[in-house]
Amino acid sequence: MSVNRGKGLDLRAVSKAFDGRPALQAIDLAARPGEIVGVTGPSGAGKTTIARIVAGVEQADTGEVRLNDRAIDDLSPQVRDVALMFESYALYPHLTVRENLLFPLKSPRCNGRSGEGDARAQELLELVEMSSLGTRYPSELSGGQRQRVALCRTLIQDPSVYLLDEPISHLDAKLRNKLRGEIRRRLLAKAVPTVWFTPDAMEALAVSDRVAILIGGVLQQVGVPAAIYAAPANTSVARLVGDPPMNLLRGRLSRQNGALWFKHPGLSVPLTAHVRQLVEGANVDEIVLGVRPAQVAFAPRNDAGAVVYAIEPFGKYSIMTVQLGDDRFRIKTTQATDCRTGARVELSLNSEHLVAFHPTSGRALT
Repeated sequence: MSVNRGKGLDLRAVSKAFDGRPALQAIDLAARPGEIVGVTGPSGAGKTTIARIVAGVEQADTGEVRLNDRAIDDLSPQVRDVALMFESYALYPHLTVRENLLFPLKSPRCNGRSGEGDARAQELLELVEMSSLGTRYPSELSGGQRQRVALCRTLIQDPSVYLLDEPISHLDAKLRNKLRGEIRRRLLAKAVPTVWFTPDAMEALAVSDRVAILIGGVLQQVGVPAAIYAAPANTSVARLVGDPPMNLLRGRLSRQNGALWFKHPGLSVPLTAHVRQLVEGANVDEIVLGVRPAQVAFAPRNDAGAVVYAIEPFGKYSIMTVQLGDDRFRIKTTQATDCRTGARVELSLNSEHLVAFHPTSGRALT
């Protein structure tokens, strides 16, 4: 993948293995000043390994890490000017909440900025709704509170790059929603890059200017959130991104009256001219068809092939899961869902939002 070089953070062909098992494979990734890059992927994808290599806690086997056009691979963690929020929080147990926040400002690289720390610490504690807990010790806090302290200890710094490893993963939904926007606003106001690591792909889309999808130590796709969501590079990305993620159905291709159709048990879909062109260029007789759950409508019909498996109401919308042959298919809908389990429904897919994937490689047909 091509990467724009220049000021900011650059990872160039960074690889790492543990006990002979690849953890990262030739990672090329850049974050420019004032940019938030979200790195998302399932557990074990290599997200934390990237953070630790940039911070100097781990050393890459091959490749190079550059910060503001300077190689930092041989620098100790203390002089890299990197603010890392550890997934494990790494709070000092003998220091109070406030003392934990102020501790990084005592570093020589802060150039005497500790004098303004008290006011900044109080502001950050108010942001995370812990303004009255500054005198407590980590052992007196819940897991979510400790995570908020670790976040504040990172944000109080003025480094050359921020690395946030799952910064809000253990917070309640209401606070997560609040902090996503607040943290993004603060970080964008600073002229330094940020890399935000999270297993929640939708969180990455919400907070990032660009998103990098990491699976099995390999970068699968890097792009702006809208492009990642609308056009996943392969079926692995499609399964990761979305709430719920994209439906994927494997089916055969059939020509009828000059049109090309996708055929699956319980579902037949005519392909648009654009998708048809992609499919014909791939020279395949089967494809994996992808469609977002919100791009599907349904109607009760006794002889339809889709059978209602479950319905989950969420207030303003519902998630309906239907059985299509051996596959489960999800619909995100604001339609009235008075269908019962076992009822049959006819599905209608928005043909303008279909994505076709190669049946063997899983790559999107482009």
